[in-house]
Amino acid sequence: MRLLLTFLLACWLCTAARAVEPETDPGAHDPTLLIQADRWFVFTTGKGLQRLESSDAGKTWRRLAPVFSEAPAWWADAVPDHKGVDVWAPKLFEHRGRVWVLYSISTFGKNRSAIGLASSDRPDGDWRDEGLVVQSRPEDDFNAIDPDLFVETDGRLWLSYGSFWGGLRLTELDAKTLRPIGQTRFIARRKGGIEAPTIVRHGDWVYLFASYDLCCKGAQSTYNIRVGRARSAEGPYLDRDGKDLMDAGATPLLGGGMRWKGPGHQDVVGDWLVHHAYDTQRGGKPHLRIKRLSWSADGWPVIPQEE
Repeated sequence: MRLLLTFLLACWLCTAARAVEPETDPGAHDPTLLIQADRWFVFTTGKGLQRLESSDAGKTWRRLAPVFSEAPAWWADAVPDHKGVDVWAPKLFEHRGRVWVLYSISTFGKNRSAIGLASSDRPDGDWRDEGLVVQSRPEDDFNAIDPDLFVETDGRLWLSYGSFWGGLRLTELDAKTLRPIGQTRFIARRKGGIEAPTIVRHGDWVYLFASYDLCCKGAQSTYNIRVGRARSAEGPYLDRDGKDLMDAGATPLLGGGMRWKGPGHQDVVGDWLVHHAYDTQRGGKPHLRIKRLSWSADGWPVIPQEE
């Protein structure tokens, strides 16, 4: 009987650790979305890398246990000032029969940063760290955070990333190792603030979504989402007026409203755009926001504006 009680208690503790009561408006920052049939998963910035699960198309969410309970050893070498298990800006995707997440470790306002990789057989399962993908140092003209993965129709994989410094960068990944190969190039830049690239294909065009201006200031955040497009992942990306995103171009897509400020750090999955915005009715805290994309007759994304 004692053994049975011990077993039941362990099961209860495991379940309690993995999920809490459903949330209709969950706190989230830098979300990424993966849809598997009727189950939606969102991973976000936070302690250990936060995980949310929904079984009703995003109406309510359960918060699962974080991906990391302790820091992999390589983090300390790549980013010596990084503390604890604070993990930023994930990108969740499926590849070769597994689920993968690219993630960032850094310290605020510095470009001694790194993008790591982890994998699992399912989003709500146990994860193993797969090591370093790319890093940046103080002498570099880029910041290795905010990763995104784009899979082209020909099967080639492209990693984009970047925040401030020289702008957004692009490199091809080896499909087996998921490590950079070939040339790395800048694809967008803007002195006033640019980060968090997302690349997707729609029809004959490849679109680059990015977050402009400033996040992380609560209700004072000025984040907004803008977009450009190109004929291939390698660019050049131009806005609706034909201005190159390397020359601070980009067409506005989503800005803040009266209640929701600073929408940004988007992910695009099918016709869904997931992002965070800061809620003025809740002390300026960041919350998960999901909107459906539509497309104009001339091939530009359209989305309902924030309230």
